[in-house]
Amino acid sequence: MDPKYPIWNIRHKGDYHSIADVILKNRSLTIEDLTDSPDILNDPYLMKDMPRIVERISEAIHNKERIVVFGDYDVDGVTSTAVLLDFFDLVGANATFLLPDRFRDGYGMKPPGVERAYANGAQLIVTADNGISAFEAVETANDAGIDVVVIDHHHPQDKLPDALALVNPNRADCEYPFKGLAAVGVAFKVVQALAPEFLSDSERRRYLNSLLDLVALGTVADMAPMVAENRLLTRKGMQVLNTTERPGLQALKAVAGTTNRPVDTISIGFFLGPRINSAGRLSSADLALDLLRCQNRVQAAKLAEELNGLNGERQTLQNDGIAEAERMVEDNWLDQHRILVVRGEDWHLGVVGLIAGRLVEKFSRPALVCTNFRKNGIYTGSARTAGGYNIVEAIFRVSDLLTEFGGHADAAGFSVPAENYLEFQDRLIADAQARLSEDALTPQLEVDVALKPSDISLATVDTLDTLAPFGSKNELPRFITRNCRIADARAIGRGAHLKLSVDTGADLCDAIWFRQGERVYELSVGDRVDLAFALQANTWQGRTNVQMLVEDMRLSSSGKG
Repeated sequence: MDPKYPIWNIRHKGDYHSIADVILKNRSLTIEDLTDSPDILNDPYLMKDMPRIVERISEAIHNKERIVVFGDYDVDGVTSTAVLLDFFDLVGANATFLLPDRFRDGYGMKPPGVERAYANGAQLIVTADNGISAFEAVETANDAGIDVVVIDHHHPQDKLPDALALVNPNRADCEYPFKGLAAVGVAFKVVQALAPEFLSDSERRRYLNSLLDLVALGTVADMAPMVAENRLLTRKGMQVLNTTERPGLQALKAVAGTTNRPVDTISIGFFLGPRINSAGRLSSADLALDLLRCQNRVQAAKLAEELNGLNGERQTLQNDGIAEAERMVEDNWLDQHRILVVRGEDWHLGVVGLIAGRLVEKFSRPALVCTNFRKNGIYTGSARTAGGYNIVEAIFRVSDLLTEFGGHADAAGFSVPAENYLEFQDRLIADAQARLSEDALTPQLEVDVALKPSDISLATVDTLDTLAPFGSKNELPRFITRNCRIADARAIGRGAHLKLSVDTGADLCDAIWFRQGERVYELSVGDRVDLAFALQANTWQGRTNVQMLVEDMRLSSSGKG
């Protein structure tokens, strides 16, 4: 049996007294970094241009000017838009929204979007999760006499659009202490700054707390760093989401099968978020926004079922695209390079980012995947990274070949004309060859500590819960245990997943390894294995037991049974 990761990097070697202390030390965190105190929330007015954006939006609300919120089609963009519209509805603003169409418009606000806002009577455009690079669109709005204020979190280029206000903690001239807010977090800070003018103290606290379910959804789905403000907003937001009064979220939890389990980052990241995202991937993001804003339970149930159907369709398109892309890599020896650049003629535009992510997972290389889905001679794609390679900087270095580009260090988007594709591919391969070592691309699994068999328990799960939610910068704790005996092994989920019962030496424990069902043929009862895993509580038929979420497995030194 070959392990998925050749190297298991155990960060704390030897014995331990406190699992929590080991995890904090491994992440260079202190317990104060994970405090639940509201004192960790920064003053929104520390953000550059916050006074200006509050003044302009307040003026528009009081004067009943037409406000158009221009959002984005992913979970962060949709929830950002929902937060702003929720507040505008509450205070009686004359507000509506526009979300870009992934296929017609692509990402962000462009001149045709401004023209639609103008046709809507816009006097003020408020962007949400975009705008920091919308130079042409802002210029078009200015020429039309429409003010633009930007709410964004993406890293800006060297210059900024000529908007009336740009609120973004990642501006070079912004002194806001925490740079990791998702766009929905920035939108929440704007509402926090606006609220005192329109709500009493008691109303304001209650209302801001009610928005945190949306903030948690967007923050987790956008994989924002789960420390400082994000952690507190998400932790409180998941509590709100557990008992949310929003009919749309209640219906979404029902179709996702998460109604009877506490909301955590797994349920958001793997069940709720993908269903919200499916609207913008395959249809219109308006469906997802309508669900979040819906006040009618019957209508909410219909919208949730529609999203659930789109999510199933998305899974089929994704799996077909992944299979073709993997064959393309293997048949053409593309994994001999230190970066994967592939194109398909018919891959659905809504799943290219997911295909890229799966290629990274399988081949341990940065991956750029693009498609000619629009049949317009331009390949539009997404990039995901590995090995510490800053993917958006790499794309900047070949931007002379592109018509559009942008993103983060770990993920980015781009559009390349067909006649430039081969040069684009060659230059990126050369760039990665020069900047990435083979050692950096060797798959490594970061493991916190070798867990004592007696600590594979619900008590440990409870300890870990005090450090949750987990995510970037506060990663899900992973452990190893050695020389476990396989008591049972079977494939479940139509053969997709591997379900195990293992004797740890202290007790029998259930374990599951997702997307590794074929490994059932490599195991026999009695085999001795080392396991790398996370821990969770699993409730089935009214009983709660500890369960291992397997990340990797290798034969122990004692080997086959």
